Amino acid sequence: MSWRSQGITGSNNIPLGKSRRFGGDEDIGDDEDRDLKRGRDPEPRTEADGPRRRKKRNRWGDASENKAAGLMGLPTAILSSMTSEQLEAYTLHLRIEEISQKLRIDDVVPADGDRSPSPPPQYDNHGRRINTREYRYRKRLEDERHKLIEKAMKIIPNYHPPQDYRRPTKTQEKVYVPVNDYPEINFIGLLIGPRGNTLKKMENDSGAKIAIRGKGSVKEGKGRSDAAHSSNQEEDLHCLIMADTEEKVNKAKQLIHNVIETAASIPEGQNELKRNQLRELAALNGTLRDDENQACQNCDRQRGASWRNDHGGGRTAGRIGGGDAVDREMEQQ
Repeated sequence: MSWRSQGITGSNNIPLGKSRRFGGDEDIGDDEDRDLKRGRDPEPRTEADGPRRRKKRNRWGDASENKAAGLMGLPTAILSSMTSEQLEAYTLHLRIEEISQKLRIDDVVPADGDRSPSPPPQYDNHGRRINTREYRYRKRLEDERHKLIEKAMKIIPNYHPPQDYRRPTKTQEKVYVPVNDYPEINFIGLLIGPRGNTLKKMENDSGAKIAIRGKGSVKEGKGRSDAAHSSNQEEDLHCLIMADTEEKVNKAKQLIHNVIETAASIPEGQNELKRNQLRELAALNGTLRDDENQACQNCDRQRGASWRNDHGGGRTAGRIGGGDAVDREMEQQ
């Protein structure tokens, strides 16, 4: 029969076409495209590319990221031999120019990964925040540039600062007091002294202004009510040093460190500064009894400024009226 010779059997043996994907009107051409992951565009790759490797993290940034360095026009690669003095002078000059360029183009805030944790907000009398991120980093760069310029003027002959540089009228620095490490030591009383004479003497010797700030520096009920001063009380106890030169600041820092280190390393009974302060306070109060060069009534031994005999008795000269009362009066100055 003709229909058998033509292969017609009555069954549907016509192959089906390629299935249509949901949302698409065009068929995928080959099977390789079906292996692609959803949501990613095919990237042409060749065998010469080799296996993919993860980009290694590098602490050296791209040259395009440092906008200030590109605008300076100063070479950063030193090809000729230089002495150590020349290298230090060029490094100072390069860093000063880099900071100056950052301040000019307002590129003061670093990248997210290089930022330090933000401190608690501080506000002025009008409720405006005064320690914003831009202000803090700009102030940090200005302070660094000022110190570098002061150093460059000493080691580089005929050095001229940048044109936009304005020398600050006051140089400030903080010296923190380790009250948390030594809670039993009255650092405030040792730094201030009787009637504030110890603090005044350090100011006269250094030529700097010294103020004690932070937690515990102001008695309750005696503090100022403005918001700017109240925000300083949230910081740790510290000495704020203000002067017109860096030398005066360093001198004041050394004097403060001497008081702190002596109090932390020497027992209170052997601290010469503490003894002199007690004698001075007793003299100011009119309660000082000078028992020096007088014989002990029990053993006829000569007494000194601080004496202790074998009979279990002894005292520090000038500690009249009770040591606790003297300490309280010195602490309140």
